[in-house]
Amino acid sequence: MKQYIKDGKILPVSRIIIYTENSQIFNPTEEMLLNDGWVEYVKPEPSAEEVLDKAKNSKIEEILAYDSSDEVNIFYISGMPVWMDKATRAGLKLRFEAELESAKTETILWYEGHQFPLNLDVAMKMLYAIEIYASACYDNTQHHLANVAALSTSAEVDNYDYRTGYPEKLQF
Repeated sequence: MKQYIKDGKILPVSRIIIYTENSQIFNPTEEMLLNDGWVEYVKPEPSAEEVLDKAKNSKIEEILAYDSSDEVNIFYISGMPVWMDKATRAGLKLRFEAELESAKTETILWYEGHQFPLNLDVAMKMLYAIEIYASACYDNTQHHLANVAALSTSAEVDNYDYRTGYPEKLQF
């Protein structure tokens, strides 16, 4: 739909009312608009900087979505895909440490209704491995974000592959 500009106002033709001494004209023709001082508005092309900023913001959103997806946030226990956020991992670490202090040797890890009986020493090593994996993923994501921020053309941003550098998914 065409837009017109007059006195700094940009409006679609359907919203313009022309006022004369004796009347108001709704849905004016293009000729009426031009005679009243309206000019067809053509949105200016964005600057190269605006295009680059938009491309970077879009790529950053893609990177963050990828970072929080199952492409990154997953490991396997007995073939089952699992993920535990940092708070869950911290809570499990406290639990396992408390169980070790109370001389227990076995524990159960629950995930979505499935139980995984584990030796406590193995469970602690598993948590440490998951934390190292999660930290490596975080570092890699931050590296990609910094790389995108440093790019200087939209083509470089468009061609940037952020799916690289992530560690192999853990298998327990």
